[in-house]
Amino acid sequence: MARAPLPEDRPSDEAIAGFRAGMRSFWHPVLASDSLTDRPVAVELLGQRLVLARMGQSVQAFPDTCAHFQARLSLGKVVEVNGQPALQCPYHGWAFAAGGRCARIPQLPEGRRIPAAADLTAHLAREACGLVWVCLAEAATHDLPPFPEFDDPTFRKIRLNEAEEMATSSTRMIMGTLDDTHFPWVHEGIFGSQDHPEPPEHAVWREDNQLVLSYETEQPAGLMTGGGTEGAVRLRYTNYVGMPNVIRLVKDSPGGRYVIWLATCPLDWNRTRNFWIFARDYDTDPDRDVTYTEMAAHVRQQDKPVIESQRPWLLPPFWSQVELPIRPGDLPLIQYQKWLEELGIVTAI
Repeated sequence: MARAPLPEDRPSDEAIAGFRAGMRSFWHPVLASDSLTDRPVAVELLGQRLVLARMGQSVQAFPDTCAHFQARLSLGKVVEVNGQPALQCPYHGWAFAAGGRCARIPQLPEGRRIPAAADLTAHLAREACGLVWVCLAEAATHDLPPFPEFDDPTFRKIRLNEAEEMATSSTRMIMGTLDDTHFPWVHEGIFGSQDHPEPPEHAVWREDNQLVLSYETEQPAGLMTGGGTEGAVRLRYTNYVGMPNVIRLVKDSPGGRYVIWLATCPLDWNRTRNFWIFARDYDTDPDRDVTYTEMAAHVRQQDKPVIESQRPWLLPPFWSQVELPIRPGDLPLIQYQKWLEELGIVTAI
């Protein structure tokens, strides 16, 4: 059977709608928690404009559009109405309490009730791992996956909040992070060597709503392999994909454990914002953090142009034969894509 022709640079409207709909029911990171103070903040998720606001002890997420004349609520401020915090529109002063209820319309004649149509849709919002997360569905398909190193004081954690968004889909970003056979070609001297590009023997399985990958390999000694400086290091990877947009890579070597945690925010089908945390239980002097941050940023810049070059933007279904995965090296990617199809995320090209 002949392979399908590559689609145009933009996926079909069906594919875009399917991606947005399939991703709605998951938690997505949208902002660093410390970036949300006493002022509302505009964010984007799956092509929708949202506003985040702190109201008392909770974070609220609403459409960034007032029900009155559609001004952006993120230009407003949090005020107090009847003793409770509310998000006030900058245009005419309408104010919205927690849960989206319209709590005040200054222009409303005395005695007239606030119409229910003035209320906003309140999206699910929570904080975890130093991030604000939002789910656009009424209930999330999966809870946030475990990240045990985050609360473990024996691990030194650093963040890498990339200032630039990636011109790729969230699923492409996770797939690229899960893919280990690109190591010798994109990260030669750091994660592999082109003299030995043979793929490792992968074990892949499902466990507790996660896709788990495990294998052993050798990598050059360095910051991310226990801190050595010479020769090759034998280590074990155990990678956990807890949702379509979150991955935790655990590298165990004789020198210790190094963890790469990535949570991706699908701004839309072709734009992604990445939130990284790197944890290590060796070489934990805080003065060493800048060295690890610089190395992590260097690796990310190696990946960026390659991942952004991939077409089609969204992962095509297997039946399309647009892509040609090869076993056994691509087994983790095949299993990840099968999982996406089961979740209803990959449906068209």
